[in-house]
Parts: sequence; structure tokens; C-alpha cells
Amino acid sequence: MPEINAQHAHAIGEKLRAARQSRQMSLRELANKAEVSASMLSQVETGKAYPSVRSIYNIAAALAVPVDYFFPEAEANKAPEPNPDSNVAGELTASELRDAKVNKAPDAVALEFTPRTPSPAVHVNARPTIELKGGVKWSRLTALAESEAEFLEITYAPGATSGANMSHHEGREFGLILEGELVVELGFESYTLCPGDSIILDSETPHRLTNKSTQPMRALWVVLNRS
Repeated sequence: MPEINAQHAHAIGEKLRAARQSRQMSLRELANKAEVSASMLSQVETGKAYPSVRSIYNIAAALAVPVDYFFPEAEANKAPEPNPDSNVAGELTASELRDAKVNKAPDAVALEFTPRTPSPAVHVNARPTIELKGGVKWSRLTALAESEAEFLEITYAPGATSGANMSHHEGREFGLILEGELVVELGFESYTLCPGDSIILDSETPHRLTNKSTQPMRALWVVLNRS
């Protein structure tokens, strides 16, 4: 089993504790509602363990927060401070803008600097990422959390699985395998997917994802209309 990434585990634990305490729920109350053990929940909160894919969906649903809540925000995607050299007033150059402000030109309207919004582009080294139990990693491919969708790159280490038990939650999922092999158990059926293969499934149908091969698996994954 991969070593715990202390930074990732601690970040998930802090967010979990903050959400639980804001709802004035005890560890045991949340554990019962999320159908996980209180001891496991305690280990996640203290950064000593990761939740599984199944557990994080259950925990998010029990806390009434989106799964995106557990992702860190990428520093590169935060809105920068206003830049005085930016051309933000019509067609003025930076030097013309300075002159207009210094000389208080009568025909210059209020020259206010407008902070830029986060870039819609997400560079590969700036993806918000969380690690989950057993060698599963999710990297969010959107600059900000989306209210009705998760757009992810998921990686499963050899032997990694989404959970000991099959899971179900609100939503509809779409997957495209990029590298490796993924076994998708869906209800009473099982599908082995290789690079280039894709799948669509109703998330309320019990399902489990497992990498049974000896090579890492990487895929694009989209979940729509999740709770």
C-alpha cells in the first residue's frame, strides 16, 4: 500500500473536521450516517489515513457538501492582485494610464483596476489533487469547483480499488481509459476496460472500480449531477 502523503491526508482531515464541527456532529454520529467506522473517521481527521472512494462520497453526502469540498485550491488559479501595469482602461497604455492618474486628466473617467478572474486553463502542475485510500488519486481538471459536475483525471495504482464494498451515490458517470486496465463492476456485471475504451453508468447502481493489473491505470472521469 502506498505511503501516506502527509500533506494531502492532513488537508482532507482538516476539511472533514471543520465541516463536521460546523454541523455540531460527533464522530460517531457522522460515522453512522456515512456508514463508516468511527475509528476510521478519526484516523482520517488526524491525517493518519485516507478515505476510500466509496467512503468520501458517503462522508460528503452525510455532511451535505460536494466531494469538491475536499480538494485544495491551486495557488496558480487564484485571482492575482491588481496589476498597475495592466491595460484596464480602454485603449490606454500603461504609461498613458499613469499620466492620466497623476495629472488627473479631466476627460479620464474613474480608472479603477479590475482584478482578473481565475484562468479557465489548468496547467498540469497546478491541478488540485487529493489522494485516497489504497493508491487512488483524483486530480481535478477544472480551475474552480463546478456545482453540477466533477471533471477528473483518476489514477489507480496496481491493486487499487474504489472500496472493499460496492458504492452508489447520486449522479451519472462517464469514463475514458488513457493508460492501463480498469475493471468496472456494475450491478451483477463486470467490464474490463483497456486504453481507448469508455463507459457510462448510473452512479446509483452499485459499482466498484479496481485495477487488477500490475501496471498503473489512468483515466478521464466525469460525474454529473452529483449531490
